Amino acid sequence: YNCTGSGAVRSWADIARAVFEAANGNGERVVPVSTADYYANAEGPVAPRPVHSALDLSRLESVGFHMPDWEEELGEYLKTL
Repeated sequence: YNCTGSGAVRSWADIARAVFEAANGNGERVVPVSTADYYANAEGPVAPRPVHSALDLSRLESVGFHMPDWEEELGEYLKTL
């Protein structure tokens, strides 16, 4: 089974932006990098990554397990730090 927070599918840059914004209000400082640029500028070997890596929660949901929205939980988590 895949397990992740529910809610909108976001890019890694979007997730980083949300974390920075929630933690210290600096979300605008996150600069997205394309996969092509990331590979082109890597200093060593880079494991291949899928183009689309959203996880499917339907199997967990089919057995009654519902994950909370990741954006809501991010704020709750940061309150504990």
